[in-house]
Amino acid sequence: MYWYKIVDKDSKGRFKTLFHGVDGNRHIPLGWWVRSKQKTVRDGSVGTQYKSGWHIMMNLDEAQEYLSRFTANKERVIVEVDIKGKIWAKEHSPSNVHLCEWIKIVDEVPTQGVGI
Repeated sequence: MYWYKIVDKDSKGRFKTLFHGVDGNRHIPLGWWVRSKQKTVRDGSVGTQYKSGWHIMMNLDEAQEYLSRFTANKERVIVEVDIKGKIWAKEHSPSNVHLCEWIKIVDEVPTQGVGI
């Protein structure tokens, strides 16, 4: 079963994290396992502390709805991801967001201009 992740897509078609990357690098290569750095971080919107990880969603419809909330003029897309390792809920999120230790981007999900 694949999960879903919202990412930025740069002018060269590379996928990037929305905000923080791993070791200062926001690029997430297609088809490679990438491990998150788990540490205590603060949510930018309200400052709530939580254990960091890759933000993922179990359901494509929820990911599309969540993507529609972004207003920044960037190319944001949804990708299918395979996951492994630990998975935990982002408990303070109003949406059904989970976090995980490892992701591998499988493919971009075709969208109809949502969030762009």
